[in-house]
Amino acid sequence: MAVAEDAIDNYLLWELCKQEGIQNMVMEGSAEEGKLKEIVEKVEMEYRENQYGLEEKKKKLRDLDSNPDYRLEVFEDCSWRKETVEIEDLGTTLPRAGDLPPGIIAGKLSDVLEFVQQADPDEYQSVKYIMRLKQVPEVLNEFYPWILTPGKRKSKRDRMNGVHGEKDWDIKDTWGMINDGNHRTIARILASDSKEIKCYVGHRRES
Repeated sequence: MAVAEDAIDNYLLWELCKQEGIQNMVMEGSAEEGKLKEIVEKVEMEYRENQYGLEEKKKKLRDLDSNPDYRLEVFEDCSWRKETVEIEDLGTTLPRAGDLPPGIIAGKLSDVLEFVQQADPDEYQSVKYIMRLKQVPEVLNEFYPWILTPGKRKSKRDRMNGVHGEKDWDIKDTWGMINDGNHRTIARILASDSKEIKCYVGHRRES
């Protein structure tokens, strides 16, 4: 349970930082030097001081998340480990990853990375945000993504069809998929030029 609590702590801290406006500051490039790190440290200190129990953390997730029933189901249905994962083994969240094209995010994470590197930031808000995130390691280094494995799920096609219309989507089956933190994951990879990434991996119990 220790790693599971670390995973939910990390997730909640990011959500609380978002409430402090950290995403907008990154996107606008408006934070003074050291301000983002100051926000992260302040949020973490206040969070730790509350000494939340696990059930309180779940309640807080329900209060903060935009789709809490799904996120709690994911959290509770997985056994969690902190791992280093090969980028080639991952896919992104479906059916959406910001405003990145659906046909792109249906591929492997490596395909998405290639698209982001070549895309016009003025055309895609997600690309602009990723490139801004890449410049702020004081944010990226504090928050690890959630990855779920196995990545192969029949429901992916249903979600894509429901949001983007019926189509023979070329959805790549991967070992794992990002459940939370698409932009931060891509930005971290681009910043480090690495072929792997540290993350919290939720192993679905049915697997």
